[in-house]
Amino acid sequence: MDFDILSQSPASTVSLNIQHSIVVKRASTKHRSTPEPHDIRKEIRLLSGLDHPGIVTILDSFVDDNGNLAYYMPYLPFSLIELLETPAFSPHPFTASLRPQRDLAKEDRFFTISRSIILQALFALSYLHANHIAHRDIKPENFLFSEDGHLKLIDFGIAYEATEEPDPTDVWPEPRDRLYFEVSTGKTSGYRAPELLFGSRNYDPFAIDRWSFGATLASFFTPLCLTSPDDDSDDDNSTQSDPFIVPTHLNVSSPDTHWSRETLYDSSRGEIGLAWSIFKINGTPNKDTWPEWESLPQSQTLMFNDVVGKGLVKDVLPHLTPEEETKGDSSRPEPTIVDLMSRFLRYPYRARLSFANALGHPWFTQADTILIPPGYESVLEEHWNLAYSSSEIDEHPRLEVEKVWEPSVEESTVAKAVLESKMVEAWKGKTLANWLVDLAGVRPAANETS
Repeated sequence: MDFDILSQSPASTVSLNIQHSIVVKRASTKHRSTPEPHDIRKEIRLLSGLDHPGIVTILDSFVDDNGNLAYYMPYLPFSLIELLETPAFSPHPFTASLRPQRDLAKEDRFFTISRSIILQALFALSYLHANHIAHRDIKPENFLFSEDGHLKLIDFGIAYEATEEPDPTDVWPEPRDRLYFEVSTGKTSGYRAPELLFGSRNYDPFAIDRWSFGATLASFFTPLCLTSPDDDSDDDNSTQSDPFIVPTHLNVSSPDTHWSRETLYDSSRGEIGLAWSIFKINGTPNKDTWPEWESLPQSQTLMFNDVVGKGLVKDVLPHLTPEEETKGDSSRPEPTIVDLMSRFLRYPYRARLSFANALGHPWFTQADTILIPPGYESVLEEHWNLAYSSSEIDEHPRLEVEKVWEPSVEESTVAKAVLESKMVEAWKGKTLANWLVDLAGVRPAANETS
């Protein structure tokens, strides 16, 4: 078969055979040609042992003529980031900055579709963690859609498996106390957990997935900015709190422009800039707000101004609607998206909400409708109990700042029944796949690009 290159990086090459809708990812297994901790041997091993509709399927693996290890997967060309960068996918009309009246039908559509996507992601991630695997590169670019609307998690090249001893056949074996902190890097490093910015090598890999997922949820509500590949102008008549940012020198109808979704935390100025961006929203950490803070290797090498974070407010998440802006305390969650994402974006590792517990959050259970792709009821039935088999053991009492909401067994059972009762495969005459086509103008699907 002939393949055309889709993407290349120092870690791997991804190619496509469009006739057969097959993608091949290949990478070296030699240390001198493989940047740490990228490991295609481990990626193939882990994917081969996973079986969930929310995780990419590996079709076959082989060694190519150049001695590289490779594997095949289905080609599905539509990603979550492409949906997020579609102006139609917003609770607000494009003219919201000029005429701020609400469009309740548009809001209803946005939250129904978003809730479906987010719930699917949580099922996949809770399954992954229940199998003692942390992804370590959660971001919108790594979630992709199948033709029938199933969301797929891809790119396990830097995943971590929690075992007593690392597999000696891995390209880069990782002992538990010497983890790589050079994960979630690159152009999309705005999703990196803050502990990775300060040199920790014994962090909780499952906790960094939770932080990254919280930042991914935020990207449903951050500004959409019109950009141009050659644009280096600071001319901007909009403010960061506008849902749609259109610089005065750019034309919306120009073929040279495209929409870009801002990240909640700004990584454009490097790791120090990213840390400061996090602090401006979450507050400058100290030993009281983040018990692990002073133990991070590089936390005391730089002095940051002491600021009180502004929080997850409409100023930084302008696509929010008023009903979604409140949040509860550690014991009483509110049925809002801000409450849900705030429970992932907490400094203490143990205070971050687990994906399994998030499935019972009232933002899902108090919704009118849960739109699902075909056959998804079986996922709930088969994987709900597995999701609640935690890979964590609470060895020490929690400090007040580490307290996290956890539904009881009875509450979890009720949540499962409520979700089942609200699941539908069509809403207002359309399937989830139909809605994605209407919003993005292309058939939904996905491919692995890293």
